[in-house]
Amino acid sequence: MLAPGGFDVRINGRLLAPISLAVVLATAACGLSTPASGQAENPPSGSTAQSSERSPGDTPTSSPTPEIPADAQIPTRAAGTFTTATGTGRVIGAGKTRVRYSVSVEKGIAWGDIPAWKPDRFAASIEQVLAAPNGWATSAQHPVTNAAVDLTRASWSFQRVSTSKVDVDVRLATPRTVDRLCGASGVDTEGVYSCKYGKTIMINLRRWLHCSPGYPVSIDEYHAGVINHEFGHFLGFAHMKCGGRGKPGPVMMTQTMDLGGCLPNVSPFVGNGQFVSGPWAPS
Repeated sequence: MLAPGGFDVRINGRLLAPISLAVVLATAACGLSTPASGQAENPPSGSTAQSSERSPGDTPTSSPTPEIPADAQIPTRAAGTFTTATGTGRVIGAGKTRVRYSVSVEKGIAWGDIPAWKPDRFAASIEQVLAAPNGWATSAQHPVTNAAVDLTRASWSFQRVSTSKVDVDVRLATPRTVDRLCGASGVDTEGVYSCKYGKTIMINLRRWLHCSPGYPVSIDEYHAGVINHEFGHFLGFAHMKCGGRGKPGPVMMTQTMDLGGCLPNVSPFVGNGQFVSGPWAPS
């Protein structure tokens, strides 16, 4: 069975190492407080997750960072069916290829004292990530050429829709449901990981709420990393390795496992629009 194609492990048929899900107190950090490469020092809450359409010069809307619950509080299963966020989002970016995506949250999650991630809230977070500076929509100004994945001056724009005719569906689900649906496609998520299969991106509720302990970014930056990573798989990218010690890590690198000498980075682009790449990792 394949390992998941998420922000946390390599696709090589096995997990490289177990990751402890230690209790994290109510704080905005997953690990240390060091900002990710390409992010502003002391970014405001939600700064890596901006809402809806963004054109150059727009200031994205922030959303409050929720408390991070203890691992034991996170529900492990729910109904196994999904509610889709309603309405249509504005177009994000001006890239040539329009990606229409839907956003869903599993029904029947027993949220208890945890702030509930309703479909509209989850949708807002994803829209914020996609519209953030240095996100995939930056490809409109800085097209991507990568012969390994047969891309020549590729660029993308994004729009959330609520119809069944979508390019990809992004789902937030409990660990058991992620395991079941990803496992049916041969991807082993082991109760903690996210995956992409076919036209579906599954985001594991445990990691969405709990992050990856020890990875030195904020919870908002972690959200940006996992969404950008899984969308990268949808766009055709496989896993990458560090491109050089001291450089920003590619977002397609499994950074929470091993930075390999790179700096934490949760965006596809950095600086003045440089696409962060590296050697392909074995799958």
